[in-house]
Amino acid sequence: MVEVLPEWNIFPDPGELGHLIREEGFTLHSAHGCWGSRTLRASRVDLAATDEQIRLASCADIRACVEWLDLAGGTYLIVHPGGLSDPLDQKSRSSALCESLNELAEFARLSAIVICVENMPPGVFPGSKMVNLADLLAQIGQPNLALALDTGHAHVSETPAQETLAAGPLLATTHVHDNNGRQDTHLPPGLGTIDWAAWVESLDRIDYKGPIMLECIRQIRENPSLITPSFRQILRDLTRLPTLGT
Repeated sequence: MVEVLPEWNIFPDPGELGHLIREEGFTLHSAHGCWGSRTLRASRVDLAATDEQIRLASCADIRACVEWLDLAGGTYLIVHPGGLSDPLDQKSRSSALCESLNELAEFARLSAIVICVENMPPGVFPGSKMVNLADLLAQIGQPNLALALDTGHAHVSETPAQETLAAGPLLATTHVHDNNGRQDTHLPPGLGTIDWAAWVESLDRIDYKGPIMLECIRQIRENPSLITPSFRQILRDLTRLPTLGT
């Protein structure tokens, strides 16, 4: 299965892309929705914006992403909770984010789309701590809202294992990549300092059944030699696949 990151500013034909993915033997699992300056019509997408015009324009762009993904044949739309912000604004931004997510969940009920809120690196309030996002979704109580765990973001903020446990049963999908704990460099697993064994254990503890979705494709595409035996073994460990013979 695959996740796609459309060039939202050119709004590619969803039917054509969905057909291409299926022809190649894949399933379209998810798409990454608009965020920041990657927009359709909004000046910027920030679902936690306290400026009502920005918040409403952000929701409008995400609603278009929901419709697009539904036509393409996918299920999970990944959204960012917001951008860099002042910690003193967390309460007001949390309120705005709740309003946005509730509105989007009501809209997405017309389709089978699940909106997944992704944990952020440090500096996003709310968003950098999965526990805050989990609390917000619990307050909203919409069944088509879930969480997406980005291992790279988690490693800079806390640890992937801690953030996974904080997400608990709300975790629906993942963005998997590695880094040194300081910079979000999107390295293939095994080239950074993430404790992958501890992360797998945390996935087992919450009984996670979703995909291990790699988000390091650019690195691999530019340097295929990164697909080493040790990299393959890490993927088998993460996905519980048996060790293959040589």
